[in-house]
Amino acid sequence: MSDRGATHGVRRLRREELERFQTGLPAWNGTEYERRLGFQERGLAVQLVAWIGDDAVGKAMVVFPGHEEWSPSAYREGCPEIRDLEVSPAWTRRGVGTALIAAAEVEVRGSGFARIGLGVGLEPSYAAARSVYERLGYRAAHGPFIAAALLEDDDGVAFPVAGVCMYLVKDLAGPEPQPS
Repeated sequence: MSDRGATHGVRRLRREELERFQTGLPAWNGTEYERRLGFQERGLAVQLVAWIGDDAVGKAMVVFPGHEEWSPSAYREGCPEIRDLEVSPAWTRRGVGTALIAAAEVEVRGSGFARIGLGVGLEPSYAAARSVYERLGYRAAHGPFIAAALLEDDDGVAFPVAGVCMYLVKDLAGPEPQPS
């Protein structure tokens, strides 16, 4: 990530940062990131956050085999996957997403896996994301398919989300890329 002298970095979310993080990048309910920290502590997921100074400007979760949200696509491809990648609108096209993906790849390599995957929407609004993934070496593995989930808000009211996706994978074998 680069931006005119800003102090920044991508790292695992820490409990003491939770409130500040949720202020900048809230989830669909107030307990989602607490759950994710629990999975992270058990080695089933990693919640990454991109910070510019004290502001959370991006996020991505890596889900490992054994996690309850490990998708059928990840199972089929035999890899951990990147989920819930988001960059604050004010910070798009500044390298934040690329930095989050690079950090996710480091986490996956460090856990002994040689491959990583992710699902990406086929709607026109996902064209820029697909372009970034392709530039970073992600290739189509299977799809299209419908990805669907049932989320709950703070009141326990369920709401469905769904989209038509492709599943992309990247082989991580070989030397780790050096930052440019």
